[in-house]
Amino acid sequence: MKSPKKRHMYAKGTIPKHVRWESKDYIKFVSELPCCACHIKDGTVVAHHLRGRGTPLSGGTGYKASDIFTMPLCFECHDELHRGSRDLMDNQFFFILQTLDKAMNAGVISAEYHPYEVPIL
Repeated sequence: MKSPKKRHMYAKGTIPKHVRWESKDYIKFVSELPCCACHIKDGTVVAHHLRGRGTPLSGGTGYKASDIFTMPLCFECHDELHRGSRDLMDNQFFFILQTLDKAMNAGVISAEYHPYEVPIL
């Protein structure tokens, strides 16, 4: 009798799938802010998801970063970042922190602590 074949720890189905935090309301809020790079607010601003830095937070093959890791960029700055602008790529975390600060001040998101409830045994 043959012994059962061992599955490799990275075999299909053994690693839990990455779950993104998604919020259309948050994306809408971010896209209404001025561009975090050039500060223009001309109607071309979109919510750009973190890209190319901070893996696995920045997504990866087959998925994109969670909506919480977004920043407002106008069409020109967004295009420049996707063409590999080192300056914009390196400042993404700073821009995201600025965006999160604005969202917290506007009451869009909250940093209120909610401890896990532990059932009494």
